[in-house]
Amino acid sequence: MKKILSFIAILFCAFTLSAQNNIVNELQRDVAGKGKVRITQPEGLTKLMGSIAVKSDKRTQVEGYRVLVYSGNNSRAARDEANKMAQFMRENFPGAEVYVEFDPPIRSCQYGDYRTREEAEAVMYKLKATKKFKEISVKKGLINLPF
Repeated sequence: MKKILSFIAILFCAFTLSAQNNIVNELQRDVAGKGKVRITQPEGLTKLMGSIAVKSDKRTQVEGYRVLVYSGNNSRAARDEANKMAQFMRENFPGAEVYVEFDPPIRSCQYGDYRTREEAEAVMYKLKATKKFKEISVKKGLINLPF
């Protein structure tokens, strides 16, 4: 009896996924004289469904932490220094995103997107151990969730 119920559940799941695939493909099909539909969904959902997704330019933002590797004033030199630091981080620490931000009057270079303070502090201590940074700290704010 359990085998039969398991088999029925698997068939139902397979039918549901194939129906969703057909719906997504049907909606994304170009038809002359009708509007276009663009479906944006997480990549994981696309893999589950087996269809092609369109990635969104807009990322989901939540409260989290970033490692602040540079902070300067409103000058042109601070902008150049922040951009140099960003380039340095991208070349030497390619594991996470690098952000150059201007929140008047402060220009900053931030590294990574971490959900917890502990994660950000662990990365901060690893970066601090390289002794390539004058000041380094953890900053709370909005972070981008990965796709």
